[in-house]
Amino acid sequence: MVEMINEMVNEVLNGTLSKLIENISILMILAYLMTRISSFGDLLNRSFSLKNRLFLGFAFGVVSIYGTLSSVQIFGGLANFRDLGPTIAGLLAGPVAGGLAGLIGGVHRYFLGGITGPPCSVASILAGLIAGCFYLWKRGRIVRIWEAALLMIGIELLHILVITPLMVGTSDEVLKIIRAVLMPMILVNSAGIAIFFFIIHNLNRERLIEAEKQRMDSELHIAHEIQMGMLPAPMTPRDSRYDIYAVMKPAKEVGGDLYNFFALDGDRLCLVIGDVAGKGVSASLHMAITQKLLKALARVDEGPAALLGRLNRELCEGNETMTFVTIFVAFSDIRTGETVFSNGGHNPPYLISRGDVSRLVLESGVALGILENAVYTEQRLKLLPGDTLYLYTDGVNEAMNGREELFDYNRLNASLSRLRALTPEAICQGVLDDLAHFVGQNEQSDDITMLALRLNK
Repeated sequence: MVEMINEMVNEVLNGTLSKLIENISILMILAYLMTRISSFGDLLNRSFSLKNRLFLGFAFGVVSIYGTLSSVQIFGGLANFRDLGPTIAGLLAGPVAGGLAGLIGGVHRYFLGGITGPPCSVASILAGLIAGCFYLWKRGRIVRIWEAALLMIGIELLHILVITPLMVGTSDEVLKIIRAVLMPMILVNSAGIAIFFFIIHNLNRERLIEAEKQRMDSELHIAHEIQMGMLPAPMTPRDSRYDIYAVMKPAKEVGGDLYNFFALDGDRLCLVIGDVAGKGVSASLHMAITQKLLKALARVDEGPAALLGRLNRELCEGNETMTFVTIFVAFSDIRTGETVFSNGGHNPPYLISRGDVSRLVLESGVALGILENAVYTEQRLKLLPGDTLYLYTDGVNEAMNGREELFDYNRLNASLSRLRALTPEAICQGVLDDLAHFVGQNEQSDDITMLALRLNK
């Protein structure tokens, strides 16, 4: 007979626990959806006004009522998670929110009647107040998951083992209810609050990560603006004898490509294009150093090979990371078209004339920043009126589409042939358009930079 009674009790307890878990699972789903609301972020910032606290009190008061309505009747008592709402409200926003939630849940429970009505009502109010006092003790510090769970266990023990016997006595009926609801209520309420604060902690981490990402994006945007400010304006026609245009499109916010053009004297221009190994912030820092050194080291009485030699020695000094940069430098006389150039491992430029497009054959040259004693040679060509010298980085010819095909020199040659009669700006923009069409939705894999100089007739 005793075994039969024990089996019946165990079945009741198991059924009670299963039903409570089912009901609280629905609540946790609703709680998760609530934390996805943007205004819920105020909770994490601890920016509570009295209006916000009252709102939370009402909201979790409704949760407390749901905990009662979802209760399971057992031996004349109600196994429930009514105290969960006031406890969460108190831990999130203090005793005002917790007390209000407990009052709402407690009043509702009181009017339902039953032998445990009065102690359950008092316990719900105390749950919110106790959790609110714990919030004040924490002084704005985040409540840990284990702290919330232990506090919830303590509140349920106070509710079931202290408040209930004190208010309704210890009759056999009361003790029977206590034994029946003790473990289910402790397990469900402590698990529920642990899950809720797990959600809160995850949300807090998401917000911190998002804030850090926004900070980094802001800093990268500023770095991008600074980097672009170091480059000359894309088109600065200072002399009717020539047109010049340049464009740089980094693969990331900042990049390692560089270009420059400036007057050496009244008739000669210095044209520079380069590509630092790598991408991103480290490459952009090396690009900034190279860009500043270029103009500082350029001399009117020296050629481009001497400029590359001195620049190389500066870049090799203290370069423990062996970061290198490929550079092409040309000194072009606008009056005569005589152009002297030197190459430090960079892509060969194109000479675009009215009837032909040809890629220059360059002598080998070592990228800068590797060998301190590297020697650079000079070559010459003569630009005729209407000719265009087109410089670019390998982000152009190595652009890749979704089929992992490169844009390559053949496509670049075809684009330049089609665009050869146009202005330097139209040539560069036309190549960009061709690249965009070729790459499609594929992500840009490298920085893209172009510079074009045309002698006018």
